Formats: sequence, structure tokens, C-alpha cells
Amino acid sequence: MLTTNTASPGLLFASFLYRTDLHSLSELTQFWEKHFGPSFSFVPEFNPLNEYYSKEMGQGLSRVFFLTAASYSRDHLLKVKLQSMQWENTWAENNQRRVNVDIGLLSLENFILATTKNYSHRVYVGQDIFADLTYYFHQGAFQTLSWTYPDFLDLQKKDFLEWGRSFLLHSMNLRRTASN
Repeated sequence: MLTTNTASPGLLFASFLYRTDLHSLSELTQFWEKHFGPSFSFVPEFNPLNEYYSKEMGQGLSRVFFLTAASYSRDHLLKVKLQSMQWENTWAENNQRRVNVDIGLLSLENFILATTKNYSHRVYVGQDIFADLTYYFHQGAFQTLSWTYPDFLDLQKKDFLEWGRSFLLHSMNLRRTASN
């Protein structure tokens, strides 16, 4: 008899790119944690696409990454991406985003971002959303791919996500030990 294996859970990821004159780090942290509970945050120094996004969003951009402390089923990637699009629309002014929210899921095997843009390497997950494999875990570290976004090529961001993977692995081991 054929059966499926339940996919291991992952940590929800969010990147908030925002105008500092309109939103604060503490406001966005509270907003995220109101929806998904306690989370780890990281403010990256390297943001090569700020100039690109400033054309739409304006000057004075900052970015923060969040990883949830609790794990979620992988089904949440699609749900949270759709929810984040509603948030972006709520915060928009004159059809211009003031906060850009990227959603992803960090698993033991990989790091996937959700996107509305199709491309040859992206997999359709439903409701006009695609999954973009940004990193895969191999030989003890996350590896980039030829299509990995420029924003995710620097070591600080990769280190944060590898730390998150270690946290996830430790949490899963604790749950497994507690259930035995």
C-alpha cells in the first residue's frame, strides 16, 4: 500500500523592507509576533536592492528578518504569503508599497521564498504563488544556486538562516526526545 510521508515542519520567515519615517522596527516586530508568536530577528547591513525598491517606496529604507520560534507545517507558506500581500495593500499609499514583505519557510533541507513571479526554476504552489528554492542544505551548510536573489548572497544572511536551521533541528530533537 502506498502512503505519503508527512513533511517535517519549518520556521516561518519574513523580510520586512520598510520606510523608517513611516514604520519602526518595534512596530513591525509587534505586528509580526501578534500573528506568529515570539520570533528571532536580524537587521542585515547589506541590502543591495534598496535603490531599486526606493523608486517605488521612497527613501530611508531599512530591512528586518524574522524567523518564528515555533515551527509550522509547510502548508503555511502559501497561506502566509497571501496574508502578507493583504498587509502590503493595507500599508500602501497611492498604489505604492510602503512596506515590502517577503515570506519564506526554513526547513532542515532548504530555504524557500514565496513569490508571485513565475520563472523556469519556480514551482507553482497554488493561488498564483510560486516557491523559489533560495538555498539548499548540503555538506553541512546552505548552498546558493545560480538564481539565488542578490539580497541573499551575503554571508550575514546565510549565517542567520543557518543559525535558524540549527535552532529548528535542536527543537525537533527535543520534541522527539520528549515524546519517547
